[in-house]
Amino acid sequence: MRSPTLPEPAAPAPVVVAVPPPPVAAAPPAPLYGSLRPAPCPSPDRDPPSVPSPRCAALTVPQDWDHAAGPAVEVFVAVLPATSPAPHEEPVLVLTGGPGQAGSDEIGSAGTMLKAMRARRDIILLDQRGTGRSVPSLRCPAIDPMRFWYGGLTADDVLECLGPVQAAGYRLEHFDTRQSALDVSALRRALDLPNWNIVATSYGTILAQELVREDGDAIRTLTLNSPTTASATWLDDDRLASVQRAFRTVTEDCAAMTDCARHFPGLAGAVPRIAKALSARPLTLRVRDPRNGRESDLRLGWPVIAGTLAFHLGTGAEMVRVPAMLDYLDKISADRQGADTRRLTDILAPEPFWRIFDHLAYGLNLVIGCRENRPRIDARAARAAGAAYYPQVVAEAIETDYDIACPTLKLPPADPAFYRPVMANTPALILTGVYDTLSPTVQAEALAKAFGGAKIVRFRGLGHDVLGTSSCAGAIAARFVETAGTEAPQDCADRFLPPSFDTTLPGGEETRR
Repeated sequence: MRSPTLPEPAAPAPVVVAVPPPPVAAAPPAPLYGSLRPAPCPSPDRDPPSVPSPRCAALTVPQDWDHAAGPAVEVFVAVLPATSPAPHEEPVLVLTGGPGQAGSDEIGSAGTMLKAMRARRDIILLDQRGTGRSVPSLRCPAIDPMRFWYGGLTADDVLECLGPVQAAGYRLEHFDTRQSALDVSALRRALDLPNWNIVATSYGTILAQELVREDGDAIRTLTLNSPTTASATWLDDDRLASVQRAFRTVTEDCAAMTDCARHFPGLAGAVPRIAKALSARPLTLRVRDPRNGRESDLRLGWPVIAGTLAFHLGTGAEMVRVPAMLDYLDKISADRQGADTRRLTDILAPEPFWRIFDHLAYGLNLVIGCRENRPRIDARAARAAGAAYYPQVVAEAIETDYDIACPTLKLPPADPAFYRPVMANTPALILTGVYDTLSPTVQAEALAKAFGGAKIVRFRGLGHDVLGTSSCAGAIAARFVETAGTEAPQDCADRFLPPSFDTTLPGGEETRR
C-alpha cells in the first residue's frame, strides 16, 4: 500500500494507462474512464498557501455508471501531502457539504482544520461532480445567492442555469449522490488505495453513507461531522423543532449568564415582538452582491430575518452574536429612526457569512433537492404542520427555491433503495453541536444506532460544522483516525459549556444604551 500519488504536470503518472495515438483518420477514442490526468491547482483566495504544495488532477468518469454512454464527466481532485516525511499509507478523503460545496474551495483551510491528521496522512479534497473545477459545472454564477435563499428564484433562472448543461448532452438525473459515490470509489481505485479514512460534513455525510453502501470494505474509519440522512429535508418536523429549541436555548443560556442577562434583560420576548413589527412593516436593506458589486434593495420582513437568525444561531460558533442581534433588531423594528441599513447589512450578512454561498454550485443543489429531497415530502402539508413553530420558524418561507425549480426540471425521483438506512460496523465517529439548526442532534443520534459501535460526541456550545469550528473536535477526530477507531477521548468536549455571548455588534458600541 502507498499514499495517493497524483500525476506530476510534467509527465504522465503511473495510474494513467498509456495508449498509442489513434490513426489520423480514426474516430476519436472513447473516454478512458477511471483515468487521472494532471491539472493545475487553484490558489487559495483567503488562506495562506498550503505547505507542502498540493498536487491536483482530474478523474474521467461516465456521466452514468450504469450505462457508459454520452459525454464524460471530469471530477477534480486535490491532494494535500502530509507534513510528515514518512506519512501513513491510508490517507483522509474529505467530503464537503451543501450539496454544492467543492473541496477545492477549502484547499487553503483544510490543512489547518485537519492539521493533526495531516501531520501523518495525506488529505484528499474532492470536487463532487458538478461542483468547483469539475466538468461540467453546475455552479450557475448568474444566480444571486440573495434571491436563491430568500425566495426570488424564477423558472428562467433555473433554465438559464441548467439548460446549457442539458444542451451539451448531459442528463441532470445523473448528478446525484449515488453517481458521486461511484465516482469516489473509482478515485480510490485510480489512486491504487486499498483503504482510506473518510471525513464528511453535513450533506457530505449522506454521500459518505452511500459510499459505505457501494465501497464500504475500503473505509478504514468514518468521521461524520454534523451529519444528516438521505431521507431528511429542511421541512421535517425534527428540524423545525430544532430551530425553535435553539431560539429558546439561547434565551435561557443568556439569562443564566450575569453579563448577558444585564445587557439584554428583555430577550425572552424579543422574537415575538420583532416578528409582529416586521410582519406589519418590513425593513428595506440596500445590499451589494460581493461578486459584481451590483446593489439592490432587499425587503426584510420577518420570514427573511427569521431564516437568517436561524442560520446564525445554528452554525459553528455564530450563536454568540445572536442575543445582541435580537436586541438590536428589537430596537430598530420598534423605532425606525434608529435603523442604520449599512450597519444592519454588516450584522445580518457580513462578508464572511456570505463567503460560503458565493461558490456554491446552485444547479447541483437544485438537482439533488428536486431528485432526492422534495419527492419525499408533501411540502404543503409540512408547512401547514410547521405553523406550530411560529414565530421562531416561518415554514412558508422554507425551501421555496424547490417550489420553483422542481416543476421546471421535472426530474425522476431517486430509487427508493437510496433511502434505506445504512447499517454497518465501520468504525464511526459522530460529532454534533447542540445548537445545530441545520442537522439536528436527533439525526446524529439515529445514525449512531445504525453504525453499531459509533462514538458520538456532543458539543454543548456549538452548532453546525463543529469540526470546522473547534480545534477540540479536530483533536478528537485525529485520535480516532490514528487509532483506527478505538479511541476518541472527549475530555476537551466537556469544556464546551453554554457559549459566552458577545454584548457588542460590528461598530464596537454596546447594543444597549
